[in-house]
Amino acid sequence: MSAQDVESELSYAYLHMVASRAGFGCEVSNRHLDNAAADAVVREDGRRLDPGSLLTSFDLHVQLKATARPPIFQAGYFPHRLPLKQYNRLRSIRVYSPRLLVVLHLHPDPARWLEHGEESVSLWGVAYWMSLKGASASANRSSQTVYLPSHQVLSVDSLTRLMTRVSRREEIVHESRTTGVRPGESRQSGRD
Repeated sequence: MSAQDVESELSYAYLHMVASRAGFGCEVSNRHLDNAAADAVVREDGRRLDPGSLLTSFDLHVQLKATARPPIFQAGYFPHRLPLKQYNRLRSIRVYSPRLLVVLHLHPDPARWLEHGEESVSLWGVAYWMSLKGASASANRSSQTVYLPSHQVLSVDSLTRLMTRVSRREEIVHESRTTGVRPGESRQSGRD
């Protein structure tokens, strides 16, 4: 396997660990969903997550990315470049199941990605999430840089809050409704 393949597998392992600890099912998506910008599906089937929950059986689709480059935060955001096809599928408002982009940042040294001993196994990385639903169309031809908020760490608590929102049929939409441009940045500087 290439280093990129290992990164991809670890991004799924991260999501699977978080989802499992939160009590949700998690599985690698099939080829059809992968073509629709969903590498994995997080499922709830049976629990009422909140007194306001309307759904007890539903899915959350996740597009997974991984990188060993440290995130460079500027004004609380860090950039990540997406192929335009994936960007367009993730920003669609014509989908029933919510879709999230999750980017895992691994340690720059591959030897540190996974550490284990007699009492623990550690995945050295942290993942951030964002919704692109409703984001603006891109004028670019091949890719679009998006800016993930540093406060949106994918954790057991944050995934549970997201799934609870889905159970209440709340939309999880792109927070600034721009083409992934940080607040205060011109559209031109986001061009690829």
